[in-house]
Amino acid sequence: MSDSISRREAIAATTAAAIACQNLPLGHAATSQADSRDHGPFVVTPYVQLGDMPRQSEHEQLVVMWHAADHDAAWTVEFRSSESEAWKPTKPVKSTRIAWDGIPAHRVYEAVLHPLQAGSEVEYRVKLGDQIVHSTTARTRCSGSQRFRCVVVGDCGTGSEPQKRIADQIFRRKPSFVFVPGDLVYNHGRISEYRSSFYPSYTAKQSHPLQGAPLMESTVILGARGQHDTQSTLSEQPDGHAFFLYWSFPLNGPQLDPRGHHVYPLGAAATTDALFASAAGSRFPRMANYSFDWGNSHWTVLDTWNPNIDWTDTRLREWLRHDLEYAQKSTWKFVSSYMPPFNSSRMYPQGEKMRVLADLFEDAGVDLVFSGYAHSYQRTYPLRFTRDASFRGPARDPGQAVPGSWQLDKQFDGEEHTRPDGPIYIVTGCGGNPQLHSPEQTDAPSTWQPFTVKYHASLHQFTELDINDRTLTLRQISLTGEELDRITLTKPDAR
Repeated sequence: MSDSISRREAIAATTAAAIACQNLPLGHAATSQADSRDHGPFVVTPYVQLGDMPRQSEHEQLVVMWHAADHDAAWTVEFRSSESEAWKPTKPVKSTRIAWDGIPAHRVYEAVLHPLQAGSEVEYRVKLGDQIVHSTTARTRCSGSQRFRCVVVGDCGTGSEPQKRIADQIFRRKPSFVFVPGDLVYNHGRISEYRSSFYPSYTAKQSHPLQGAPLMESTVILGARGQHDTQSTLSEQPDGHAFFLYWSFPLNGPQLDPRGHHVYPLGAAATTDALFASAAGSRFPRMANYSFDWGNSHWTVLDTWNPNIDWTDTRLREWLRHDLEYAQKSTWKFVSSYMPPFNSSRMYPQGEKMRVLADLFEDAGVDLVFSGYAHSYQRTYPLRFTRDASFRGPARDPGQAVPGSWQLDKQFDGEEHTRPDGPIYIVTGCGGNPQLHSPEQTDAPSTWQPFTVKYHASLHQFTELDINDRTLTLRQISLTGEELDRITLTKPDAR
């Protein structure tokens, strides 16, 4: 970049200030001690995940994960769908040991709740020996016929007050699930940063604007890798790449060689590399790209900031084309691309490289493309993009320019005209990082790109989708609960 201070340096400075205000230690020292709450026997209290079940099933599942000290312990998990049912044990709890140079040794546990009914509540409890140490309820994935609400919010994990206020607001609105299109945690995707700056906001004991909310124990969070989840090497930061250790997402992405093209290198000595690979298992690198269904929607999640991945590659495009062809079974089709293909932020306008996939999005009838990276809310007109024939690729650099032209559907207004001609591109990157990008543009439409119809960066906020069969309502909600934007999309009745 040509800026006198880089985006990473600016964000690092802002995040450091936010953490300092909370008297939290910085860097590798910011371990679990930074969170002073009493967790009992846990290092991180239990949270629910979708696991490796991308497609809906007659018998749904949830994965319960938690972190604990590095010693043998008799953990078990039981669950039931109603108080009238007897408690059922899960299959044996799986344990993964995280321990190599520079890593405080600990274990990550997983238990699978199965079978479950779609779109229902399940009660589960975690036991250590004969003692119940955690008990709560969670929501399962909705079936194709059930209406649901979900939240999309990016650029979250700094441990800031706005992050906690957003968590509190999300919890109050009771979404079926939450999706984060990138920058789950700052600044390097490290274990220590998850402990100090991510988990406390979403595993609070009660919901409060200054504390966060107990969101993760009951609500599935899914996510994509952004710049700050990706850019680290294990030789410099041995606790980096925690994305592949702490989440359980579907494993239906393209098969990629861990040391080959398109994969961000770990950059570790052979011993550490092997220990990380053993702990991450099949999640590295496959979990960087995946897809899943929820209700009557299909979500395709792409690894986009990674400067090694090239989405002009035929093999990757074929995987995406196949996945979007499968999505034709779903009423609504969404894509997560952390790098925004269409972006009006003057502070950080980079990200055009993902325009190379616009043709596939349009051919498949993708409805919404969600991005992060820019700490703002942006909504484009429905648009169709034609790439200049002179551009052949590759497109690896996050700052890559992709020249072309667009056609805008300005008839769509989301009120009277609710059937857009082309995908709508949404940037929703105001989830908690104190630094908002180009806030002065909020009330200055003359500074927006021609494809932008809405821009807001004066408040932290999140995107909420309410989906009821063939009607979708998108609302943009601030950290105080104010509605900042609303549009409705509709689909013609199925024949």
